[in-house]
Amino acid sequence: MSNNLIRITFLIFLIHSQLVKAQSNPHILPQYDVVQYDSNYVHFYNDSANFNTFYSKLDTLISEGRGKINIMQIGGSHIQADVWSDQLRKNFQQLSPNLNGGRGFLFPYKLAKTNNPYYYDVSYTGEWQGFRNSVSKHQAVWGVSGITASTTDSVASFKINFRGDNTPYYDFKRIKIFHNIDSASSYCIQLISDSVVSICTNYEIGYTVFELANYSDKLEFLIYKTDSSKTQFDLYGLSIENNDPGIVYNAIGVNGSSTSSYLRCTLFEQHLQSIPPDLVIFCIGINDAYDPSFCKLCYENNYDTLVTWIKRVNPKVNFLFVTNNDSYYKKKYPNKRAEIAKEVMINLATKNDAGLWDMFNVMGGLGSIKTWQKYNLAKSDKIHLTTEGYKLMGDLMFSALMKDFATYYKINQ
Repeated sequence: MSNNLIRITFLIFLIHSQLVKAQSNPHILPQYDVVQYDSNYVHFYNDSANFNTFYSKLDTLISEGRGKINIMQIGGSHIQADVWSDQLRKNFQQLSPNLNGGRGFLFPYKLAKTNNPYYYDVSYTGEWQGFRNSVSKHQAVWGVSGITASTTDSVASFKINFRGDNTPYYDFKRIKIFHNIDSASSYCIQLISDSVVSICTNYEIGYTVFELANYSDKLEFLIYKTDSSKTQFDLYGLSIENNDPGIVYNAIGVNGSSTSSYLRCTLFEQHLQSIPPDLVIFCIGINDAYDPSFCKLCYENNYDTLVTWIKRVNPKVNFLFVTNNDSYYKKKYPNKRAEIAKEVMINLATKNDAGLWDMFNVMGGLGSIKTWQKYNLAKSDKIHLTTEGYKLMGDLMFSALMKDFATYYKINQ
């Protein structure tokens, strides 16, 4: 079968499946009375706004098997747990055969004494201290991850293993470990592997890269001092990569983080150069709007700065802004500030030729999280979702994006 025929066959199927989803077929998209399926689409607010750059790369990847696509979803605790984002990751990578482009950027959260995504296990030795961009009393240097794990021990180590249950297989030929460059002269970073063929430190971006002779699916680092100076080793995250075409879905999340939290990440733009995104999904705002002194203008200005940083790395990047989920303040009062945050998101989408996915409205609007709770889709704190709730959010957002992709194809075929 020719590549063109594969492309046409697949995209006809895609368009058809989205029409079926629009007709509420429970075998394709889970059906709940609480979900406003008619609102589940990507909104654009001016004629020049579209995701054509991203969709063009996706089309080439699907039909010709060429290219690498980086997607990045950024938020707070909704993303740190990596259930919502992992559902999107799996949906994208299963969109067509051989679209698994690797796991990409991740952080071993357990080193920082905070919750780790379930599907990869972290073990370590030595004393590590964690610093989050969302904690005002924490003073540290942060990169794109918004979280830093530090040690002053003479010898420390950490290991990452991917769990095998219902988890895509992620192997790699390259590991980038992001760390403070001033420790390079006083600490040695050793990858425990007999497959390492080269090691190189990028002093401009701030990482050490290990190239492997063979694909691997496990990693273990030994970090030890090479002199007695009172320095520390700061870990900012890792990117595990392969040379295969496909989609890489990077999840960046820190419990409690707001837009101002990410502005504390002085190495954000620097690190992003190593993982330049094609599509950024912004989900920062639930913690901004939780504050009774929420400043609408400040919120928008903070986002403007983050957008500027990312555009400097990739001027052709596409953005999807996601409104806050419905939530309650102190478990008692529907948080009407979510509607103010939504107004800002619409402004941001309009001026950046970006898309908007209205999670707030898809959920059912103000007060709807109580109904989600009755369906076991939201937790008792009336802020966070359950595992099933986050998976549903991933499926809903993916469906909205695929409907828009099908429209792009019909126009550009």
